[in-house]
Amino acid sequence: MLFNLPKAIKPIGARFLSGASAACFGVDVHPTYLASLLKECKSGKTVRQIHQKIIASGLLSLPTPLLSVSLPALPSEPFISPRSLGTGVVASYLSCGVTDYALLVLERVTPSPAVWWNLLIREHIKQGCLDSAIAVSCRMLRAGTRPDHFTLPHVLKACGELPSYLCGITFHGLICCNGFESNVFICNALVAMYSRCGYLEESHIVFDEIIQRGIDDVISWNSIVSAHVKGSNPWTALHLFSKMTLIVHEKATNERSDIISIVNILPACASLKAVPQTKEVHGNAIRNGTFPDVFVGNALIDAYAKCGLMENAVKVFNMMEFKDVVSWNAMVTGYSQSGNFEAAFELFNNMRKENIPLDVVTWTAVIAGYSQRGCSHEALNVFQQMLFSGSLPNSVTIISVLSACASLGAFSQGMEIHAYSIKNCLLTMDCDFGGDDEDLMVHNALIDMYSKCRSFKAARSIFHNIPLEERNVVTWTVMIGGYAQYGDSNDALKLFVEMISEPYGVAPNAFTISCILMACAHLAALRMGKQIHAYVLRHHRYESSAYFVANCLIDMYSKCGDVDTARHVFDSMPQRSAVSWTSMMTGYGMHGRGSEALDIFDNMRKAGFVPDDIAFLVVLYACSHCGMVDQGLAYFDSMSADYGLTPSAEHYACAIDLLARSGRLDKAWETVNDMPMEPTAVVWVALLSACRVHSNVELAEHALNKLVEMNAENDGSYTLISNIYANAGRWKDVARIRHLMKKSGIRKRPGCSWVQGQKGTASFFVGDRSHPLTPQIYALLERLIDRIKAMGYVPETNFALHDVDEEEKNNLLVEHSEKLALAYGLLTTSPGCPIRITKNLRVCGDCHSAFTYISKIVDHEIIVRDPSRFHHFKNGSCSCGGYW
Repeated sequence: MLFNLPKAIKPIGARFLSGASAACFGVDVHPTYLASLLKECKSGKTVRQIHQKIIASGLLSLPTPLLSVSLPALPSEPFISPRSLGTGVVASYLSCGVTDYALLVLERVTPSPAVWWNLLIREHIKQGCLDSAIAVSCRMLRAGTRPDHFTLPHVLKACGELPSYLCGITFHGLICCNGFESNVFICNALVAMYSRCGYLEESHIVFDEIIQRGIDDVISWNSIVSAHVKGSNPWTALHLFSKMTLIVHEKATNERSDIISIVNILPACASLKAVPQTKEVHGNAIRNGTFPDVFVGNALIDAYAKCGLMENAVKVFNMMEFKDVVSWNAMVTGYSQSGNFEAAFELFNNMRKENIPLDVVTWTAVIAGYSQRGCSHEALNVFQQMLFSGSLPNSVTIISVLSACASLGAFSQGMEIHAYSIKNCLLTMDCDFGGDDEDLMVHNALIDMYSKCRSFKAARSIFHNIPLEERNVVTWTVMIGGYAQYGDSNDALKLFVEMISEPYGVAPNAFTISCILMACAHLAALRMGKQIHAYVLRHHRYESSAYFVANCLIDMYSKCGDVDTARHVFDSMPQRSAVSWTSMMTGYGMHGRGSEALDIFDNMRKAGFVPDDIAFLVVLYACSHCGMVDQGLAYFDSMSADYGLTPSAEHYACAIDLLARSGRLDKAWETVNDMPMEPTAVVWVALLSACRVHSNVELAEHALNKLVEMNAENDGSYTLISNIYANAGRWKDVARIRHLMKKSGIRKRPGCSWVQGQKGTASFFVGDRSHPLTPQIYALLERLIDRIKAMGYVPETNFALHDVDEEEKNNLLVEHSEKLALAYGLLTTSPGCPIRITKNLRVCGDCHSAFTYISKIVDHEIIVRDPSRFHHFKNGSCSCGGYW
């Protein structure tokens, strides 16, 4: 019966349209020849033609019971089964990379061998189609083929690389059901899969079971050590490596496994900056003969570099018999990260001279080095050379280049980088956020770049494009920092509240705290600053960066007018840095407490800190604002005499300001002429301000002309000279200055003051009548002015417009923004509480006089902050002592 088969078993003919390997259709070809032709196929098209002929012949569609029957062959040829012919088709499709057709054929070959399924799964993984690899394994199970010890490691690898924890635990169950739990290869794959999915505890449970069964090998230990390194548990990784060296040497191992062990553990040493352990691992590599290996050498260079031992890294580099581009990159990156940019750039140039191929890591290390060093122009030039060389940047390159653009404020170049990133798939389109880590880092860098270029519309657009649940602490920090430094600090405060709000609240880091404290300082928002301080005290995550946060708190409290609390923070610090001392001195200086600033300076020196140029700048500033002329000049002279510091233009400006404020204009002018460098705009502004107080018209004109030559004049400079002319009665010059301002497009900024009340912050402009409490504000002001006039207050009408009568001048003085803010503060602040006023311009002389009198009759300390300093009015006196 078996030999009375249908005519389909006759010799079969095939026609090859490609003309390759065989004759045309119509020529009879036996199945054996078809099988041999399948092995010779070089394209999927040819395989499909042969496959179609086989299907047409019925060889792959026989009833299942007959599939195991061998077909008669030519007398000189061996027998061939339909199953063998089917697997031959599968093999040909796989060799040509046509996995879809291979899968369809394999599902119709019954029973289908596991080996072909394994090859198909491996091919999908090789192509990066991890989901498809897992789907093929599921279809394998549905086809009735039992997975073997080669199938499961491949599938677990796909689960780990996706990563897909749910698929992983499903296959773990399959492993247990099929008795593979004692197979060391499969168990090692399980350890790796769980660690890649981020489930380190499950990974360790599987490893412990491997140890209990006694089936562990060096790969098992390497897998768990690698899992802990990648899981940010470097100390645990080092402990396991130590145990491994005692246990695994008794088991079968090979040189390759030893190399992987060394390369696995060195990143843990690097992350901990563990110098002794790095040297021990180095010794271990020498003893077991793996050190000459290039992978071990590269890992050692990286570890020594990150431990700050570049000398050791250089020795390893020089001892390596063979160096690849990774070796050179590790050295360039090590020099760059250690701050030795000269050596990094020299090594980079040597690579180019010796024609060593530069890859993306090399270029990126140099670009990042230039960017971190502040050489942003050079970073952009190297990036341009990189593109010309044909090397394609990666996400890290783009981030470094965007950092350079941010430092330069190079908006157009930043936009070009943005467009390049989208064009070359380094960044998803704005309407389709990718969500992976690298994509998010590039988005964060773009937000930072646009913010620092003051293009907040673009920055906010990118920020809003990132889903709320995907934003990390860096995303929020760069946006908040951009507003705090370059934009509206109120927006920074609003964003911070959003950041810590549920349901997707993100815990701020030390940099976020510094940015939001900076915003509070800009706005003089003491209440919000105190809330941030309380938040820091409640959360102990900032202990590691206590210096940093405490210094920011000192700066915030000082700029918000509460220098005593700033001193409390300073005194509470267990240890202080140079920045801590300088910040406290600055605080005292801007509040006119010069003697306390000098005490801090002396204590700083006693504590072992050597004053630098910044410390002397702060001391000179404090002396200038307190009228401590002789002390300030003595410190100025001691810079070079006692500390070997060369005064800069800023130091000269402080010394000149010190002399000019005290009325010693001749000495100030002499110092200007003796400067070893060209006077800066700050010097001429200092002279111009002093001329306003001491009515020196000639010197004021000279100072203004110098500012005009330097293109550094502004509305404040023109206003000062206009007032000087007015006080001298030179009305034609006043009109000329006003015409010049109009012609130049320079408009005087309107005075604006804001004050903190119980219901928030209220802002006032000159003559402002928009506030709901306007009637009460003006009524209170009128009563106050009447009372202080009776005490001897005389309005200083020279601070009003000079082309109106005296009565109108008095009325205009009453409408100054700081007086309106004071009246509002008196109406809304509880008795005894300080009233804190901030003004965008220098405090008006008449307002200063009025506030001094008012402080005698109100139960409040009046604290006024202008762009230069603080004025504390209390009991009829001001902290400035007249030096302002």
